[in-house]
Amino acid sequence: MKKIITVLLAVAMLACTLTACGGDAAAAKEAKTTGIYLSPAQLSYTNMRPQYNYYLTTFTQQELTLMDDNTYCLIISSSCFSALELAESTNDAKGNERTNFITKIYGTCTSKPNDLDDDLVDVSLGKITRVVKSYDQTYFVDTAAWNDTMGKAVQPPIGTDPSTGAPIYDENAKPLTAEEYIASITLAETEIQVNNKLCTFDYTDFGI
Repeated sequence: MKKIITVLLAVAMLACTLTACGGDAAAAKEAKTTGIYLSPAQLSYTNMRPQYNYYLTTFTQQELTLMDDNTYCLIISSSCFSALELAESTNDAKGNERTNFITKIYGTCTSKPNDLDDDLVDVSLGKITRVVKSYDQTYFVDTAAWNDTMGKAVQPPIGTDPSTGAPIYDENAKPLTAEEYIASITLAETEIQVNNKLCTFDYTDFGI
């Protein structure tokens, strides 16, 4: 089904989740938001040829909320489209919507002003305490409200089908606990700089 989208779709999606991120942390710990920062949107392309006659375009953006109790909420969201057509004179585009993913990472952090630039803050993202994830229309998990269905949904594959390349899962495997799932999530990058003046930070490959 074709849908009309804009190049700034990732920005709009993140704006919708902004209140939810700060609200969860504030409600749980009565903490106050000290800063909300957005990364630039990243566009990536995957050419499916020659096996398939199309390519995929993925928009990914990140949002970081810092709280005054040294906690954070990192949101990573992406939307994937095929047959994307960008307009020449406007920001409009046409495309076939494929998948949508969003992950919220909650945890502890430390921050301090940058020694060389007063507008910058050096942030160190620490221990992850909660993960909320919506994996397109496949599954939803929240380690703060865990159940066996979620534990089965995030089971790692035990192999790959050699003919199709699809992952193979053990249907009889014991569901992961929330603690086990959190332990399986690691951030490839934990040291970042945020700009208080622009409310931004560089797009970062967190490996999520």
